[in-house]
Amino acid sequence: MAEQVNTMFDPSLNLEDLAWLRENWSGKLIVKGIQSASDAVDVLARGADALVVSNHGGRQLDRAPVPLKVLPEIRAAVGPEAQLILDSGIMSGGDIVAALAAGADFTLIGRAYLYGLMAGGRQGVDRALEILRTEMTLVMQLIGATSVAELGPEHLRNLAGVPNAAMRGAAAR
Repeated sequence: MAEQVNTMFDPSLNLEDLAWLRENWSGKLIVKGIQSASDAVDVLARGADALVVSNHGGRQLDRAPVPLKVLPEIRAAVGPEAQLILDSGIMSGGDIVAALAAGADFTLIGRAYLYGLMAGGRQGVDRALEILRTEMTLVMQLIGATSVAELGPEHLRNLAGVPNAAMRGAAAR
């Protein structure tokens, strides 16, 4: 396994390589794997259009920072204009609401849709999305938010009190 991993990653890549890529690529440039505020600032300064705050599901380094925990610090460092996408750990609508409240512009939902796809093909994906939407609606009602646009850091403390069982019950309906 270590041999395979070594062929997938080039440890010599650095920020100058990113600057070179920006000079040679006119399309959107999104950098995934941001785990600190300083890296976020540096990557944006080298021309990235958006950042994916991600630990790649923790598969590469077991003790990598939890993206949801570093997201507020990254948002504060890059300001409101930078596009931030949260990846890693999205398993419920509550996770999506927490990510949006913590500063993400949107989230990726890799595992959730894959579970739906494996369980029921296209209908399974549709059902997975329906469950996430239902959970998001319930969580937002429980924390007093009437729209995604109004979610902010002030909602994070309220999210700690939203029981997972309440979300599971709503999703089953």
